Amino acid sequence: MLTRRAFHQRLVAFAMLGALPRVGFAFAQPAVPAAEVFLNRLSFGANDASRAEYAALGQKGWLEAQLAMPVGDADLDQRLADARLRMVYEAGDDGENGGWPGVDEMRPLSALTADPADHVRLLDFEIAMDYGERTRPAQEVISASLIRAVHAKAQLRELITQFWHDHFSVNAMKFEGTAVFFPSYDAMLRENAFGNFRVLLGAVARSPAMLYYLNNEESRASPANENFARELLELHTLGVQNYLNDTAPNWHQVPGAADGLALGYIDQDVYEVARAFTGWTVGDGRYIADGLQTPKTGRVFYVEAWHDPYQKRILGVEFQPNQAPMADGDRVLDILATHPGTAAFVCKKLIRRLLTDDPDPAMIDRIAAVFLAASDAPDQIAQVICAIAAEPAFTESPPSKLRRPFEFLAGLYRATGANVKSPESGFDWQLSRAGWHQHTYGPPTGHPDRASRWNSASTMNRYVDLAFFAHENWFNCTDTMLGAATPKDANSFAAITSFWVAKLHGPDAPDLQPELAEAYDVSDVNAPLVLTPDELQGAAAMAVAFAAMTPQFMYR
Repeated sequence: MLTRRAFHQRLVAFAMLGALPRVGFAFAQPAVPAAEVFLNRLSFGANDASRAEYAALGQKGWLEAQLAMPVGDADLDQRLADARLRMVYEAGDDGENGGWPGVDEMRPLSALTADPADHVRLLDFEIAMDYGERTRPAQEVISASLIRAVHAKAQLRELITQFWHDHFSVNAMKFEGTAVFFPSYDAMLRENAFGNFRVLLGAVARSPAMLYYLNNEESRASPANENFARELLELHTLGVQNYLNDTAPNWHQVPGAADGLALGYIDQDVYEVARAFTGWTVGDGRYIADGLQTPKTGRVFYVEAWHDPYQKRILGVEFQPNQAPMADGDRVLDILATHPGTAAFVCKKLIRRLLTDDPDPAMIDRIAAVFLAASDAPDQIAQVICAIAAEPAFTESPPSKLRRPFEFLAGLYRATGANVKSPESGFDWQLSRAGWHQHTYGPPTGHPDRASRWNSASTMNRYVDLAFFAHENWFNCTDTMLGAATPKDANSFAAITSFWVAKLHGPDAPDLQPELAEAYDVSDVNAPLVLTPDELQGAAAMAVAFAAMTPQFMYR
């Protein structure tokens, strides 16, 4: 049998055949059935169950069923209830308020469904505890994310929730403030994934995790903190392409401003937006003034004394002074949510996520028109997704999106039928070696969404590692053994590989026998084999890795 080291080297070379074309090499796109393309673009990966659902419902029926699914399902809820995450730290003492005993125990993911108010105590440094206890809520969300991506029946909702996590990116582990409130942030994005963009935008702006992450929870008049305002304009709504400071240094020079709505924004708008959101903070018991603290609700709280109440001008729109509590900020969100620049920016990102790295400008215009027409609809985002899926290119164009590391791992587990437990979140460290930081990406831009970021030789090595080792016991994600899942009558390299290729590629799996023979370095892949359980496990792992590193699987 070929050694894993030698097979690993050959897989890297084989994988690069699929990666290099994205940086200029000639490449013939593999033929992939339309059903497989559709499922891979609207879920974390096709598997036997989703293929059967698609066959029974058709494209339209499958999409409608996905959009109608609730946030959770009984099987997923039970999996999350059964999941355990290790908590381990040594005994310690903070030097002021006391100490704590050492801990090494497996705990349930109790933070996922807890009320945010229950977590406020974790921000109190007068209570002695290990810092890991303060960041535990975020770690639970990270651990649950892979279980959700692999096992949730509402696959499209999970996929779009991940999209919003990148679009409204929050580094869950930036510090304890983001970590403590990250479960409610994650739940909010999932609840609003298909809903109205203005409602979603307002919920993001009010989220304690976002308020902490971009420092708006401490913003008050004279001077206002600009972090949230700038990212709201640049990353969440209008986009950097509508930043016109270089061509219009004054507000009245911005096209459209004199007519009542500027087509883009400048630094003056950033300053004014920051003023509009002063006073938006968190109910975490913080000091307001002598004898006054915010209530410990774990939710947004408005401090009127911190707000800048005077007149403002934003995107050419005049704001009168002394408005009702939070009205200035809400009016900013109203303007931005219905702005044509926002429609184009958000829709381009959605098309890029679901279809192609380089969306057709005409398609962006068509989808943006749907976004604007549905601006008052409770299912605005769902309508946009349906419009993207209805584009001829959605099923007619071949796979062109390189799966990013988290999608690759989730798609691999879905295809093999693995039972994912992620008891220690070890997968998160493994993904970080490939440049993926689940819910902890540093910049507020979110993870890059173009193949050029993920197709380097070093990253391909990490993909191969994931493909090879994801089903090993030490990887700590699944108890599904590939050898045991291989049919007993699969007693040759060809038979073993054919079984797993079909699992990963569907019933119309490509013929990989020529590549298989070269990769295994054997003259007769159909020769009968007598394998021990360990040898069968190794052969099955090689087969899965081979099938996973083909362009047909790596691209969706």
